[in-house]
Amino acid sequence: MLIMKKKSIALAILAVLSAPTMAADDGSNWVFRTGVAHVSPNDDSGSVLGGGVGVDADTGLGLSFTYMFDDEWGFEILGALPFTHDIKGTGVLTGLDIGETKHLPPTFSVVYQWGNETTYHVGAGLNYTTFFDEETTPALDTALAGDTGLSLDDSFGLAVKFGFDTPISEDWTFSGSVYYMNIETDADVILDGAVAATVDVEINPWVVMLGVGTTF
Repeated sequence: MLIMKKKSIALAILAVLSAPTMAADDGSNWVFRTGVAHVSPNDDSGSVLGGGVGVDADTGLGLSFTYMFDDEWGFEILGALPFTHDIKGTGVLTGLDIGETKHLPPTFSVVYQWGNETTYHVGAGLNYTTFFDEETTPALDTALAGDTGLSLDDSFGLAVKFGFDTPISEDWTFSGSVYYMNIETDADVILDGAVAATVDVEINPWVVMLGVGTTF
């Protein structure tokens, strides 16, 4: 399954990289945007250890590249530096620090753009989220009376966006984007080397990015 995921991503990237050759004749160009990205999970989970789990928000650096096939249609790749999220207990586990994880959420979208001086764009596509560097806390070790670990499966899901670009100079714009991403994962709680419990976690974040953009 992991090999199939990697192949799907490679094919998507290959398609985008080949796009300039196909679209060069009609004067299309690239749009680069970067800025501060805030990930705010709209989280929920199944029951685990009599309670649930929640995922805290994080803020980091986001960036995107959009290849415009013409004045209206384009293909966007959204990326970021790794985000780090604290994982905490909910329900009867409220107050229990479970651990943390890092993730990268590359997102591939078809976008439609309109407007004159200020332009607006909407998009829809596919999000792939990979989790890594999962860690648990001493508090969880104590609560479960053992050596604990955490493992989160990667996620594929749909994503939608809305954004705008307002000129601030001849070459730069003030840019803003709001994304909603479907991110769901299975989280394995490991106790003394064995899986003690598995919980379905819905993260489904809103992502807000504000920054600048330019074309080239």
